Amino acid sequence: MKKFALTVLGSSAAMPAFGRFTSCQAINYNENYYLIDAGEGAQIRIGQYKVKRNKIKCIFISHLHGDHIFGLPGILTSFNHFDRKTPLRVFGPKGLKAYIELIFKMGQSKPRYELIVEEIEVNKLQEVWTNHELSVKAFPLHHRIETYGYRFDEKVSSYNIDPAAIEKYNLDYDEIKAAKAGQDIVRDGSVIPYKEVVFPKAEPRSYAYCSDTAYDVSIVEYIRSVSALYHETTYTEEYVAEAKERFHSTGKQAAKIATLAKADLLITGHYSARYKVGEEPFAEALEHFPNTHKGYDGYMLDL
Repeated sequence: MKKFALTVLGSSAAMPAFGRFTSCQAINYNENYYLIDAGEGAQIRIGQYKVKRNKIKCIFISHLHGDHIFGLPGILTSFNHFDRKTPLRVFGPKGLKAYIELIFKMGQSKPRYELIVEEIEVNKLQEVWTNHELSVKAFPLHHRIETYGYRFDEKVSSYNIDPAAIEKYNLDYDEIKAAKAGQDIVRDGSVIPYKEVVFPKAEPRSYAYCSDTAYDVSIVEYIRSVSALYHETTYTEEYVAEAKERFHSTGKQAAKIATLAKADLLITGHYSARYKVGEEPFAEALEHFPNTHKGYDGYMLDL
């Protein structure tokens, strides 16, 4: 099975606090990396948690608040020092391109690699990037400014062949290829059902990122049945009025969304600086959704 792993690089809301950096996450799929947001200090965490810099294929920005993009200039300009040769794609809301262009203009420099900035505008779940392994879709979140969540879906396109079946049936290359594609093997009028020589397809894994957002049940259809859901938990219910006013969520509200979406697992994060270790929003979510993990800087999950 290919590696599909998450590392949380920053879990603090608004500003660094109590050793937490601001929002940034890294997805490792088959040793290719995808960053989600790039808050202040992201470059430090990339080195600390051994994210392979030149293996970063794409960066997905949720919105243009500083705690989600102030680490982006350092990351983009640093690639020149690492002799990057491969293209890099950066996705995010309108205004992202002007922000990045200003970074290089004011520094009187330019990227010595192909930098492709794609501004997105979606009002439903919509694919924004794909390759033969992953599909990444964006969807709208309910925040003070234009904000998007992202859903990563693994592609499982073929079956795995059973090595014992190769020997048992003396399968040749073309027969193996056909069986992996779900086709029966026909020999001189006899049929070997493909299901007799392959392992069942692996269940595709998925991950959804929802930060920042007010409590909004309309996102449930976009994140349904994900293997793991990251949903911001800036506050506890004690501050639910403040959460509503500032377009953020509580631990209990995140648990409700995870329950409605039938997510396998919920990860909390984006903790207000009023919480020293984020324990209160996490505990609140855990009370209402048993399979809840506390997101923190350095948290890792193999999906």
